[in-house]
Amino acid sequence: MYIGVLEDEPHLAQHVCEIIEKAGHTTSLFSNGADMMKAIGRDTIDLFVLDWRVPRGSGLEVLKHIRNVRGLKTPVLFLTSRTDEQDIIEALTAGADDYCTKPVRPQEFSARITALLRRTYPDRNNQETTRKLLNYTFNKLDNSVHFENDCINLSEKEFKLALFLFENHERAVSRERLMQEVWGGEGDALSRSLDVHVSWLRKKLNLAATAPNLRLKPIYGFGYRLMAVNGAEDA
Repeated sequence: MYIGVLEDEPHLAQHVCEIIEKAGHTTSLFSNGADMMKAIGRDTIDLFVLDWRVPRGSGLEVLKHIRNVRGLKTPVLFLTSRTDEQDIIEALTAGADDYCTKPVRPQEFSARITALLRRTYPDRNNQETTRKLLNYTFNKLDNSVHFENDCINLSEKEFKLALFLFENHERAVSRERLMQEVWGGEGDALSRSLDVHVSWLRKKLNLAATAPNLRLKPIYGFGYRLMAVNGAEDA
């Protein structure tokens, strides 16, 4: 999972990132609120860890941006030295999902992150070789996808991209996140390859703009979203 950390004290920031990365996640560190709020508009973060007192926009301001401006339901965990009950109430009322106080207790902190991710992304924690998502069955052993009466064999990259999109269905996913998940990097060449793979998946898995059940739609300037077709939506 990709976790955004807002912390302006360098040594503590490094310590927090090490705890998260030891648990198998990727971190992106921000030392001020303004930079994190900008990143929200161009990337897809799975969980936010916010300090309260940071320059250029407090953790509480970032939380309100996540909930009220962006309208995201992404889990948010506060990690702060503010221990007053009213501060905790204010953060939880504003939309935080959990609250940890400093000094950080590594095992507790890691356990809280794991619990939040498990509740928010149940599909992504399934390690079975055969997965059924939205009436599509993914077989990791041979990179095949079964749906309706079809069985489609995909390339390794196609399969990885399709499975990630299905695991995150109804969620806007940035181009950068998709490239990192599937190819492990970014760049113009990978960006073009992403578009080609998306085009192939639309055809092979019946996800085109006129598909009756699921549609893989572009989000201009951001990325893609796999969406179920609303019954009232025009075909």
